[in-house]
Amino acid sequence: MSGSVLIGVGMVGSAFAPSLHWLYLTYGIITGVGFGMCHLVANVTVNLQFDRRRSIAIAIASSGSGCGNITIPWLTTMWLDMYGWRQTFLLLAGIGIQGVVCGAVLFNIHTENESHPNDVGKLTNSSLQTAVGKVLKTPSFLIFAVSGFCTAMAYFVPYVMVPELAKTRDVSPTDTALIFTVSGASSILGRVLIGLIIDIAQINRIWTLTIALLIGGIATIGCAFVYDKWLFIAYGVILGVFTGTFGFLQSVITVDLLGTTLLGIGFGFLTLFHGIAVIIGPPIAGWISDVTNDNTIPFVYAGCLFCLGSFFACAVKIRLSYSVPKMDIRKSMDSSTYSDNGAFNYEDLNVIDTKL
Repeated sequence: MSGSVLIGVGMVGSAFAPSLHWLYLTYGIITGVGFGMCHLVANVTVNLQFDRRRSIAIAIASSGSGCGNITIPWLTTMWLDMYGWRQTFLLLAGIGIQGVVCGAVLFNIHTENESHPNDVGKLTNSSLQTAVGKVLKTPSFLIFAVSGFCTAMAYFVPYVMVPELAKTRDVSPTDTALIFTVSGASSILGRVLIGLIIDIAQINRIWTLTIALLIGGIATIGCAFVYDKWLFIAYGVILGVFTGTFGFLQSVITVDLLGTTLLGIGFGFLTLFHGIAVIIGPPIAGWISDVTNDNTIPFVYAGCLFCLGSFFACAVKIRLSYSVPKMDIRKSMDSSTYSDNGAFNYEDLNVIDTKL
């Protein structure tokens, strides 16, 4: 709810921005922090609410962002033509503030592994520091974070570079827009379908992510050699399914590696790493294109990063195969790491960590 309020405040402030520098604060920082809060809490809440069908639950929940990616740009374009940019910001603020209603609905939800907020004491500084230390000292999670960092560096490169590449290949702007429309629709359907398959067929989530990253990497490298618009559209389908898989499996695999007790801290760090990677990834691709005067090399750069992310995801699975990640141990972590009064149980966590 606080994140949604920040989104609304940032958007309203942007509507009255006297200069571009003012937008850095209102739209860039205030609204950005609000979106970050909503994204983190939404993922954590759904993961805590579901156990047996966690993959499909997160897939369905995250498909909302895919729907937004398709509809909001269209609405924004229409509003800009009809009302101008200041009024458009006000309309977007009205949409963003609706998260307060969603938060109010979720406010009293508590899960099997989490006491109601009113019944749990505040975590002490020492317990929080210990929890953070455990997250950052878990080798499998750190390897997984490296995988996500590599993937996030390349994540937006195709979306930035495809229009320029398609233009040089004589693909019309309308067909270029169709590529991203198909990609967005494929992302929504891909999340739900893959999440359903994972839960029903009991397919390993890390192996699923490894294969998705590898396919996405190979397809991105191959896009550098595409000339036909239908092949561009086919790449849009692959990109949508791949990005959808990467998007919804991050928080679910974090639960597998850390348990639900440390999910909030772990996923928070994971999104921090992703954010840093997203900031530096596309500019590097643009710099490569400018230096080489070749707009195909950034696709090779992005594809190699996707494959590198696949390699590190595979390394996580290989490392776990030499440990004993039993489901009862993870449930023990979920239920006994924190005592009823919110104090951190050092002995239980050390025993669980040794078993893992």
